[in-house]
Amino acid sequence: MNEEKPKLPNVRRMFVPPSGFTYFDLDLDSADLRTVAWESDCAFLKQCFREGKKPYVEMGKEYFNDPSFSKKQEPAYTQFKSLCHGTNYLGQAVNMAGRIGLDVAKCIKVQEWYLKKCPEVSDWHSRIKRQMDTTRTVRNAFGYRRTFLERIEGTIYNEAVAWIGQSTTSCIINRGLVALDEFEEENHWSIFVKIQVHDSLVGVFPTADREKCEAKIRELCTIEVPYADPFIMPVGLKFSEKSWGDCS
Repeated sequence: MNEEKPKLPNVRRMFVPPSGFTYFDLDLDSADLRTVAWESDCAFLKQCFREGKKPYVEMGKEYFNDPSFSKKQEPAYTQFKSLCHGTNYLGQAVNMAGRIGLDVAKCIKVQEWYLKKCPEVSDWHSRIKRQMDTTRTVRNAFGYRRTFLERIEGTIYNEAVAWIGQSTTSCIINRGLVALDEFEEENHWSIFVKIQVHDSLVGVFPTADREKCEAKIRELCTIEVPYADPFIMPVGLKFSEKSWGDCS
């Protein structure tokens, strides 16, 4: 018998802005997947992003043979996205099936379809494995590198592939954080960052200055990622004068 999950409170509503200030919540748009697209030079994924489309939605339309497929179709969308995302980081069907809520055979079928649709991702995996076997080192587009001293076994390849996407995301968001911090120190009207959460920044600014603050946040947090074929990481912004949890 399936037990209904308890509805948890939105604890972000505990964080309220000072009087006269507005909360902002900035997040990077599909940061890890964009990095996978450019690292692997995947033609389909890059085309989707350049056309302003959501890759998992576009793939879902084709896989499910449903032109109306969207993020609202649950649990199908979340399961499909989670499985493809895990595949990007060398996840195995037998390990992901239980967490996603699909049987192993179904997961294998989706993975095989995905890697056939995006063969460059599979080629990228092979390239990273060769790097690990020969140099034990991986690098991201910003020039940072990680050298693994552990044995080449277990989940070491997964960790290497995941580090590239996750470290690139951190480099991007931290450049925005530093730019906002420097701006705060140099100007009489300020934007105060309170929290950094992997691919997002949360902070406050004077409500009276909302228009120029929003423009400045977008300007300072729009970062170019320096691949040979560079891309600009888009950002999304939500606001609330009530609380962090009410940002929309």
